[in-house]
Amino acid sequence: MPWISPPLTPPAGAPPLPYLALRTRVWSLLAWAALFALLACAMRMLLNYPMCVNDERNWIGIAQQLDQGVAWPVSGPAFVNTLRQAAWVTNSSHAQVMPWMGVCGVFIVVGGLSWGYYRLGLKSLVPVFATLALSSYFWAPLMEARPQQWGQLAVFLGTISAWRWLQHRGGLAFFLALPGVAFTHILSHAVLVFLCLVLVVAHGTVHRQWSRRHLMVALLGVASFVVYAWPGGPYTDMLRDLRQAHFRHWPFGLPTSVGILSLAALLLWAIHHCWQWRPQWPAAAAARLLRHQRAAGWALCLAALVMVSMQAYLLPPAAWAPYEGSWLRFVLFQAGNLLFAGFLVVGAGRWLGGFHHHRIDPGMARFLVCVLVGIALLGLLAVAASWWLLDTNWMLRVLNYGIFFAAVPAALGMEEFTRHWPRWRRGLLLGAGMAASVLAVVRPPMLLGC
Repeated sequence: MPWISPPLTPPAGAPPLPYLALRTRVWSLLAWAALFALLACAMRMLLNYPMCVNDERNWIGIAQQLDQGVAWPVSGPAFVNTLRQAAWVTNSSHAQVMPWMGVCGVFIVVGGLSWGYYRLGLKSLVPVFATLALSSYFWAPLMEARPQQWGQLAVFLGTISAWRWLQHRGGLAFFLALPGVAFTHILSHAVLVFLCLVLVVAHGTVHRQWSRRHLMVALLGVASFVVYAWPGGPYTDMLRDLRQAHFRHWPFGLPTSVGILSLAALLLWAIHHCWQWRPQWPAAAAARLLRHQRAAGWALCLAALVMVSMQAYLLPPAAWAPYEGSWLRFVLFQAGNLLFAGFLVVGAGRWLGGFHHHRIDPGMARFLVCVLVGIALLGLLAVAASWWLLDTNWMLRVLNYGIFFAAVPAALGMEEFTRHWPRWRRGLLLGAGMAASVLAVVRPPMLLGC
């Protein structure tokens, strides 16, 4: 695939390749960020987004409560403090500042995404952004001004930096991203730490050696949780609310929960210790997958279907109300997500076929596989925990973090599936999927109410 192949050598007399590549990437980054920021402005001004009560409007109310001295539980202290300071500096209301924070957030997130994809080795961002735009799980968190908008980008760039650090290819930004996200958003912080620990275990196991770099990432991840033990810290009220409301039906106490986690860690250590006696187990596992590609693909699809079905069962009736009990309406407005899922399956199948058929950076491939496995494990834990938590949509929240990573194999699947199609036909399919997801996010009253 040309959009993920290594760059060519510049002709004689041309400026040095690093300078050309950097200049091209900066202009491309700014162009994509400006494009999506303009789309965000258009959706707010022309489509009157947001029409429904959402997290953006809830955060306006939270900021007002904090201004009145109410000890409100805050999951995103850096975000709400920025909102309050911006309103104070500009002498505006929170409702006036919030839309501009949302648009600026879109510019920053898309610019950060572009830079992250370039760091992963992508040459062209057209296929990956075209595929991303198919999903409402990309549009919804991107459009809303809320802590998740910042946190998802921090998770994306933080994991890339952690992987590059483990590979001795830089990655010093990880040591800024992790403390930063710890004060930005509580859920994003937990996701980043979990994924970084997955990367540490995967990298150390495959290479069969552990270094100070592995230890530093793991220790910094654990040490970053000190922000929750800070007396009178930014999450004091949030932690109290979690204990009293969200974890009210959790069947285990703190000692039992710690014991279960310790037992799971001991089990993982035992499995790893046994695998160490088989030095070639990663290659053997890969070879087994290649021999049974069809069975592995169907097994993954079945596991994903079971998880999605469990999440759908746990959702409250209000989540299904806009579809009015019609499967046709559901399929119509979820068409973009269904297309994205289909392309992801095709792209994953191509990956199972081996990267040697494509000029893809092996380091990028291993990183994405590790992160997507980590997202899948986190989604499974989220579905299991949703049976006892106050909110029941935790797997959907995890999907918001995974969409940035899944877009790369999904883009590969999109190009593979439509490689013999004329451009107009491919554009029509992608345009229809994007329109369906945008409508699902905007929710116009005449088509899809709140």
